[in-house]
Amino acid sequence: MNESDLLNRMVPPSKVRPDRYRGGILQIMITRACSESCGHCTQLSNMAGKPAVMTPEQFEKACDSLQGYFGVVGIFGGDPPMSPYFGEICEIFRSKFPLEQRGLWSNHPRGKADICAQTFYPPHSNLNVHLDMEAYKEFAEGWPASIPYLKGHVDDSRHGPPFVSRIEIGIPQDEIDEGTATCEVNQFWSALIGVVHGELKGFICELMYALDVLHENDPEWPMNGMTVEPGWWKRPVEDFADQVRTHCGHCGMPMKGFGQLAIGATEEQMSPMHAKWFKSKVGRPVRLITHRDQLKEGGLPSAITYIENSSLPVIQ
Repeated sequence: MNESDLLNRMVPPSKVRPDRYRGGILQIMITRACSESCGHCTQLSNMAGKPAVMTPEQFEKACDSLQGYFGVVGIFGGDPPMSPYFGEICEIFRSKFPLEQRGLWSNHPRGKADICAQTFYPPHSNLNVHLDMEAYKEFAEGWPASIPYLKGHVDDSRHGPPFVSRIEIGIPQDEIDEGTATCEVNQFWSALIGVVHGELKGFICELMYALDVLHENDPEWPMNGMTVEPGWWKRPVEDFADQVRTHCGHCGMPMKGFGQLAIGATEEQMSPMHAKWFKSKVGRPVRLITHRDQLKEGGLPSAITYIENSSLPVIQ
């Protein structure tokens, strides 16, 4: 397929996804800081180094850029309550969007369950405690409305390896294009606003932001996050073409590699161009992926159902 055909099959932030929360999800990434170090974390909370932290001023600008957005706006991490500005950010958030539009992606409230209860709508949040019963207890006691939506207290999550370049491991271009056109993250999940080199940038896909963070000090990696200004998310899919060219062929999500359990991970799987810039914050070894046969490709029925994937039979 040509580039125009590929882009026409992709989902820009302005397109309604009928089976998503309110028709869409757009994340605001306030920090990748997290007490956990889950294997194959899609937002690199398993990576050493000082994470960027969005300031309240930047957060307010991000919110203002989304006025008129119809879907759920998620406060995303990492673990957002670890932000030193979490209280201020929640106050701003409450003033910008109605309750049903305000989601939280978190694994532990960290003494801030009362603020979470004031700010976020549990049915439109993603609360995965990653086997931490203290986190579960704190959510349940401080935010009782969240109890039906808490998960991860019984089963670990399984993550496929996102940082495997399909180009680098020799996947044919027609397969890369078809995988990009049908990628579950783009089709069913979220766009994102985050901080790169100290500036707010908007992305058609949350993995694109993560790749820019991973390659933030790579002089050969083109940074092409969109300037965050009012209505940026309404722009046509063609305006995101540079992001697609830069990122999608270097992302492994469409291959649905069997990957690792989040808490039980024993290694990180990355292709060499990404592994060069990654250092585990807990010393977990990196296994270099240089050929598709190493991935146990297609081992996940869905790349975005992390909890459900944990119960799959182990592929030898």
